[in-house]
Formats: sequence, C-alpha cells, structure tokens
Amino acid sequence: MYGRSGIEPLLSAFARQLFMIMKTKYAFEYGIMRGMIFFINLLPLPVILGFARIVGWIVWVVYPIRLQVAYSNLSTVCPDMGHPEKIRLLRDVYLQFIRAFGLIFILHRKQIFQMIQNAEITGREKLEKALSQGKGVILTTFHGCWFEAYFAWFNFNTIPTTLIYQQQSNPLSDAYFIKQRHRYGTSLQHVHSQVGIGHYQEALKQNRVLIVSLDQDFQKGTVIPFFNRPLHCAKGAGILHLRTQAPVMTSVYYVKNGVLHIDLDDVPLPAYDAVTEENIQQICSSSIKPYEAFIRENPEQWFNLFHRLWTKKDYPQRVPRTFRQIFL
Repeated sequence: MYGRSGIEPLLSAFARQLFMIMKTKYAFEYGIMRGMIFFINLLPLPVILGFARIVGWIVWVVYPIRLQVAYSNLSTVCPDMGHPEKIRLLRDVYLQFIRAFGLIFILHRKQIFQMIQNAEITGREKLEKALSQGKGVILTTFHGCWFEAYFAWFNFNTIPTTLIYQQQSNPLSDAYFIKQRHRYGTSLQHVHSQVGIGHYQEALKQNRVLIVSLDQDFQKGTVIPFFNRPLHCAKGAGILHLRTQAPVMTSVYYVKNGVLHIDLDDVPLPAYDAVTEENIQQICSSSIKPYEAFIRENPEQWFNLFHRLWTKKDYPQRVPRTFRQIFL
C-alpha cells in the first residue's frame, strides 16, 4: 500500500511523462503544419487558389463534412428555399469555405496584401465617431469565412483593437497564427475568451475596439431569438455596455468580385440604468438581429453554417443528392 508520500512522487512522474508526450505531439503536429505551409507557398497564388478549388470539389463530392448540420442550418436561415436550390448553394459554400480556410497561410502574399489595402469600407466614419467618445467600442460581428482578412484590416490601419478569441489546443500553432496576423501590424491584441470580463473592460477603458462574436452557442448565455429559434448568446456585449456605456456596433465582412468589403454600423440602444438579465437580453438581441438579413442574402459567406448552433442532435441522417445536383 502506498501512503500519500508514496503516491505523490508517482503522480509527479506521471505528470512529467504526460507533459513530454504532449510536448512531442504538439511539436509533431506543428512541424507537419509548417512543412505544408512551406511547400504551399512555393507555388504561385493562382495555382494555390486553383488547388484549393480542387480540394473543395473533392470534399463536396466525396465527403462533405457536416453536410447534415449545414443543410439543417440553411433550412433555418432560408426556410422557403427548395431542396435542389439548397444543394446548389451548399456546393458553393464548400468551395468558398475551403478557399477561405487557407487564407491564414498566405496572408503575406502581395495579392492578399493588396486586397486588404484596397478594401471597401462602409461606415468607417461611424466607428471613428464612436471612438471619439473615449469609451472604446464594442464591435460585434459574426463568424464569416474571411475573418483573417477582416482582422488584418484593423492591423493594417493601426486601429487599436482587441480580439476575444478561442485559443488553439496546440500552443505552437496558436502562437504561429497570432504571429501571422502581426504581419500587418501590432495594433491587434489577442485576449483569450476565458480570461474574464475584467480584461475586456480594461481594453474598453484604453479606448480600444473590442471585437465580440455573437453567432455561437454559449450554454451559460442569455437566450435570444436568432432566425426565429432560441440561441444561447454570450452575455459579454450586454454586460460590457451596461457597465461602461461603450457604444455597440455591428460589422460584416465578405469578398465580392475579388474585393474585400467591411460594413460597419451603429446599434441604436436606449439608456439603461441597471445591469439586469432583461437589459442584457435586449442588448444582445438588438445587436444580433441585423446579421440575419446579411446571412440570408449571403449564406455562402457564413462560416458558422457548419456549426451546431441551435441543437446538438436530431439532424437528418442523410441529405439526398443526385448526380446532377452534385456537379451542375
């Protein structure tokens, strides 16, 4: 029998072994990723984009990942759309997603730099006016496919910005992605989503733009309608506005005809005098509502079409696709 003093060295040794195993695993995964990135960037950009399109077609034809989830979400977003039209649209969604997914690996390429430099911005004057109040800005957004170009724009334009992000499980990969984003500048700071709301308040106190994503399921969140279905939305935007009176804005980003667009707008809110669940719910609901029209019109730009937002189960077992629907 081991006493406590005998078990503790064993646990300590096990912890060290586990740490070394995970460290080796992370290094192996990171090495493979960097090797792939190196060889990809030996190719001209048109070849890379062409290859991404081929991969997109292979995924769509052979193994469309989370097709049931995407089909169910699209049915929620566009309830009047017929089955054949949904399948055609989902094909474009898969091709767009694969193309945008690799953007982080080629952010430094000249053509991508020019796309970000020449982005068409709507409502920038509204953002500047909001910042002039000195309270920071709670800039809500959605999970779009071109999020890396969106982040890069803030860096390129030296706008003091703080991004609430979900840290990668591999710390080496996480550091790499942050370093990639800093190719366009250092105005964008990263704050982990688990650090606590006090860190977000500090960013607003420094008169920074705080990017907050709303379109995700957060079980401890406030329940609000999203496409006429209840969504557990994170309370951050509502709590932060009530505590700091920082203005709340919306932002959508998308690529159309090879041009990056970022549209910014105000969220009109009444004056609140208390931090209550009802007020938090109203602010979050008012902030997320404008995204519905954009997503309905541009579902192929919505990354979270593949995410289990409203339910974790009860998706269709199979989505029928004819040969013609797959290819034409």
